[in-house]
Amino acid sequence: MPSLSCRTALMALLLCLGACAPQPETSLEITVLTTADIHGRVLPWDYYRDQPDEAHSLLKAASLIAVRRDTAEHVLLLDAGDFIQGNPFADFHATERAEDGLHPLLRVMDAMDYDAIVLGNHEFNFGLDYLDRQISLSSSPILAGNVYRHGTREHAYTPYVIRELGGVRVGIIGLTTPGSAVWDRRHVEGVLDFGDGAEAAARLVPEVRTAGADVIVMLLHSGLEARSSYTAGGVAEENFGQTLLDSVPGIDVLVLAHTHRVIEGEPRTGADGRPVAVVQAGRWASHVGEVTLRLVRREGRWEVSPGTARAIPVVDAPVAPALAALVDADHQAVRDWVNEVVAGTPDRWSARDARLVDTPIIDLIQHVQKQVGEAQLSGSAAFTTTLEFGPGPITRADLATLYPYENTLVVLEVTGEQLREYLEYAAAFYEGLRAGEPVVAGGRPGYNFDMLAGVDYLVDLARPVGERVVELSYDGEPVQAQQRFSLAVNSYRAQGSGGYTMLVDAPVLREIDRSVRTLIEEYLAERGEIRHADVHQRNWAHVHEPDSLIAP
Repeated sequence: MPSLSCRTALMALLLCLGACAPQPETSLEITVLTTADIHGRVLPWDYYRDQPDEAHSLLKAASLIAVRRDTAEHVLLLDAGDFIQGNPFADFHATERAEDGLHPLLRVMDAMDYDAIVLGNHEFNFGLDYLDRQISLSSSPILAGNVYRHGTREHAYTPYVIRELGGVRVGIIGLTTPGSAVWDRRHVEGVLDFGDGAEAAARLVPEVRTAGADVIVMLLHSGLEARSSYTAGGVAEENFGQTLLDSVPGIDVLVLAHTHRVIEGEPRTGADGRPVAVVQAGRWASHVGEVTLRLVRREGRWEVSPGTARAIPVVDAPVAPALAALVDADHQAVRDWVNEVVAGTPDRWSARDARLVDTPIIDLIQHVQKQVGEAQLSGSAAFTTTLEFGPGPITRADLATLYPYENTLVVLEVTGEQLREYLEYAAAFYEGLRAGEPVVAGGRPGYNFDMLAGVDYLVDLARPVGERVVELSYDGEPVQAQQRFSLAVNSYRAQGSGGYTMLVDAPVLREIDRSVRTLIEEYLAERGEIRHADVHQRNWAHVHEPDSLIAP
């Protein structure tokens, strides 16, 4: 019989052999599901037209998500931001019902059991008090790892969470576009600082790995394109997805938003040479993004292989009935509110040609901005070219279509030189003429084509970009370079956003801290009836404007 010392030695040898022997591989799959830029589209309903909209709905997305949760063992559900603003449902409950508690959209998201949500720039539209209250009422983890208390590097919001699925620890880091420092300056200046997204990622990824994460998911309210729509000094890159992908190692999944694109397909190569799944789920809950991660445990660590990213349209999915019941009353309250009549008109108002000719419907915006802002001039874009109303009632739904954003009014002091630069930049919205017809330049959204009221000007699209404003006068006299004017524009444009860099340093004369849409509604309600002649003054034209488009 072996002695005790021999038995001990034999046991130690067996343990050593067991430890050195190849360990059986463990493998599993994790499915990452995403939504993005919901902008209030809870139910499949177009409140502007008061009719169904089957292509957009969080409740339809919820049905697809429920199916995947039934068929996949390990599922993460993430949202990439811009949820609380953007349509009458979102805006009504954030303004008219601001004191009612949890926003019904967040009520639905909580019921869907999101693992993480990142703040988008539009979450700041209604002020920090409202946002902070909503975060405190929601049970969903709401992240923003590159937003800090002003003057510090103290996180203002939770930077990341770690979820465990099947023994795998998944770190989810949330980062938002720094553009909120520009677009919602009135709410955040002196309170919050918005840091560079790629720099924050470079710091947080190692921190989350050290905290035990086996997998890193970057949840961004940012686009892939390395570009910004603003030039404000000291504000970091708006869309930092590609910069992050190229410069920060250790990432497994990149979830994007903000630019309203659909991005799917094969993984891309990350900064460390490993594959990174990249997904963006469109806008208005039009798609559910899906990425499957295949994990194998070897030599004590998990190896991650991301599969092909998909963006699944919701259009054919049913509404999740239990979730719909949560917001039935809220939905009806919005329908009742948006269909209330604000004023009447004997005329027909149309935005169809508003980017081609001077139209009464845009002059309605300009007239209100000039009047309320006590300004000589006004600048505005046509946010849609599909709106028509009258003769007859004008409802809040009409006004929400005419002016869908929560921008407030700002009056700037500008020079004649800046005015000319402003109009030349706007004219660059068009590439030029083709067969006598204006052709829109690629990459310029329509909401960045501005028109001015208060000056008379003529644009020749046959001329080179930068030399198209062939006439510019005020009160019958040519505008001089050093002449000064008061110009009413919305808060987005006042920051130089959309490429209007000539406005960045313009002195601010007045700020009216109320939405332009509300100002228009109040103007109409006070009048009771509105005619073209009350607001329309034809002050600009294209040299080659087709006669068929000349406004009455």
